[in-house]
Amino acid sequence: MQNKIPVVIVGGGPVGLSMAILMQRFGIDFVLLERNLTTTDHPKARGTYTRTMEIFRQWGIDGLMRRHGLPDGSDFFTFCDSMTGHEWGRTQPEPNAGHSPCWKVIQSQDTVEEELLAHAHKSSVGRILFGHEFLHFDEGGDGITVTARDTRTGESLSWRAQYLIASDGATSSVRRQAGIEMRGPATLAVMANEYWQADLSRVRDADLCAGWRIQGKDSPYPTCTVLNTNGRDKWLTLLPVGREVDERTGERTDDEVVQMARVLSGVPDLEVKVINRSVWRLTRQVAANYRRGRVLLVGDSAHRFPPSGGYGMNSGIQDAHNLAWKLAFVLSGRASPRLLDSYDSERRPVADSNADFSLHNNARFMQTDEAMRSGDPDRINFWIRDSDNHIHSIGQSLGFVYEDGAVIADGTGRHVLRPRWYEPSDRPGARFPHIWLDLARRHTTLDWFDQEFVLVAGPKADAWMEAAKKVSGTHGRTVQAYQLEDTHEEDGLLLGLRGAVLVRPDGHVAFRMPWTPADPAAELAGVLSRLLD
Repeated sequence: MQNKIPVVIVGGGPVGLSMAILMQRFGIDFVLLERNLTTTDHPKARGTYTRTMEIFRQWGIDGLMRRHGLPDGSDFFTFCDSMTGHEWGRTQPEPNAGHSPCWKVIQSQDTVEEELLAHAHKSSVGRILFGHEFLHFDEGGDGITVTARDTRTGESLSWRAQYLIASDGATSSVRRQAGIEMRGPATLAVMANEYWQADLSRVRDADLCAGWRIQGKDSPYPTCTVLNTNGRDKWLTLLPVGREVDERTGERTDDEVVQMARVLSGVPDLEVKVINRSVWRLTRQVAANYRRGRVLLVGDSAHRFPPSGGYGMNSGIQDAHNLAWKLAFVLSGRASPRLLDSYDSERRPVADSNADFSLHNNARFMQTDEAMRSGDPDRINFWIRDSDNHIHSIGQSLGFVYEDGAVIADGTGRHVLRPRWYEPSDRPGARFPHIWLDLARRHTTLDWFDQEFVLVAGPKADAWMEAAKKVSGTHGRTVQAYQLEDTHEEDGLLLGLRGAVLVRPDGHVAFRMPWTPADPAAELAGVLSRLLD
């Protein structure tokens, strides 16, 4: 028997689980299919960045994430010949300039998935089916049929859905069946992860440092990275093992991993327990399209970055955040399906930017490795200082602007992204700036944006406030309205005393007019029509 459902999500990693939570928040029924029986037991991604933490704050789980993370100020790398040996230098933690009520957390992906799944289970909306493998889909007429298999019983199940969300990772079966190609090099290197447990309390800042870039003078191993996953006793080693394929004769044995951990740590008698391992491809690819018919790609199914930069998981969760409100509006009849086209035009350029940022960070590591091999102190110091640009990326995290999509340009010039610096802005396409609304610093302007469009009006823009009241409810589209007590350009607010901006449910500005027109209600109604009809 075929079950009818608005949305099927394939993949139960951090992006698929985030999409599930967003569907729950919008009250949209769904089924999530994940072939594995449990969430991952491997650290994988290790940074939950500021914009993602803002989303988690909205869901009330930012504190739960923080309890798994390293302490604030842990976002630095040490360059050395072993973890207890000579240190060439280290990067500096990124300063928090207060552009957000949140700050990034260095935590491993397994803990992110653990908290997301627990939060998703608290809702009665939707079904989350682990141990269910996606098989195929057939699109036609007014829907898409999705077939899966229960991996424990072999039972086949199918659903008739309106939309299929592919969050099934870098080797996405949904993407391949949809015939969407990836653009960019498929393999820059083949890497091996070794995840192990040991007491390294004798290592300087072992509870704090995010990772060590290790190049031992007499080491039998290539330059590699040891990442700190919990600040206590679990470590992840990343080593290259080939250019196109794994060039080893076989995976390292547990004894070989133990020996490697002792060499890298510089502790010859270190007691080591091997937890697990993985082999993966370093790549830089972005899908040619994020949508084909009723199939939409999110996360690693849409883009694959080098891990140097930490933007893979973060980009994917923000993909879901961008897509969810659009799906909700289309499914409820508040917007035409045309709105979904803006998902590709908005998120694909962000993926390209994040991919290039990550690729450049990878190249910077290579420069630093060459400098350490040279032994030249000035050359080494230069590249370690330059590596701050790897870690200091608040502009990359918060400063992206949607230039084309569900936004109405106001004629100002295109935004130039500076990865290291964030400039708040209320221009169309930008994330509306964070401003504290109370002295206790508990409420922020970001709290205004969740499931509806919001008009933010200047202190003397009463006519805009009245316009929102008149327009709200038309075609089922609610428009909430808030009036600022003052506006300061240093906060990025250029809407003026008598102007307003219209902000989308995802917190990005859709429209700005820094004055009051002759008929603000007609103006606002026209804007909503342009965006949603």
